[in-house]
Amino acid sequence: MHPYSYREMVKEAKASLSVSGGEIQPATLLLEDLFEMNMTRFLLDGDKEVPALDRARYEAAIRRISEGEPYQYVVGHAWFYGEKFTVTEDTLIPRNETEELVEIVLAREQDTGKTVVDIGCGTGAIGLTLSAAWQNNTVILTDVSEPALRVAGTNAEKLGMNPDFLSGHLFEPLVERNIKVDCVVSNPPYIGKDELGDMGGSVIAHEPALALFAEDDGLALYKQMVDQLDSVLNERGTVYFEIGWKQADVLRAYIRQRWPGVEPKVEKDMNGNDRILHFRWEVQYEDQNLGHQNGSA
Repeated sequence: MHPYSYREMVKEAKASLSVSGGEIQPATLLLEDLFEMNMTRFLLDGDKEVPALDRARYEAAIRRISEGEPYQYVVGHAWFYGEKFTVTEDTLIPRNETEELVEIVLAREQDTGKTVVDIGCGTGAIGLTLSAAWQNNTVILTDVSEPALRVAGTNAEKLGMNPDFLSGHLFEPLVERNIKVDCVVSNPPYIGKDELGDMGGSVIAHEPALALFAEDDGLALYKQMVDQLDSVLNERGTVYFEIGWKQADVLRAYIRQRWPGVEPKVEKDMNGNDRILHFRWEVQYEDQNLGHQNGSA
């Protein structure tokens, strides 16, 4: 009986994935993620015998993917902004659209010693990526999920970073410590319960509901943060939210009503959907000017 080769293993895996209705790319991607075997090495060594333990690991991974588990959870990591982040089912899988949020923050915020907070950090992808790009700004990462904070801590250690992690709901850990910041960045849960039908079964089955869903058609957490900006944000501070593609108009109206004088702006993502809402919180500044003008009239 001839040895069972990597090439045969991949061929069988592609057939299995195809039968299950999934994409076949994971069959080759797993070679590098599990065995550090890139395509060049596969072309050279594909006919070599697969060790029994490697075959068992590979086939178990293919089985999980065939059953609908996201690839990133199977291999335990996801790529974000050029870095490999550990992911578990306690955290969302970082999305490409969120890289665009990071790009906008980096383009608009100068590295001048500001204090920035990543609210609901999950894997830490946003906050750690920002922190790695800056020399002078300080980034705080918060999350209500202790398991998620542990994953973010693991990623910080892998990246050689030691930021402050705070546990609590939205702004609560900042308020408790009397911390004021210059910039709020957040990709909170923003999916309404009525959008379940629009979501893939794999997402619903495997990604944490705590990080996906919010009340009030997905708007509840944004509104809570907007309402409480005066408790954590320094005068003329900035806010950056990743939002659902149907939420821009409602959120803009809510922000204008809550803080007259603030003009939120919305940026579209790579797919042309409204995705990033940002604004400068100048209410206090404008109110002071108004009072000065009235007093001198």
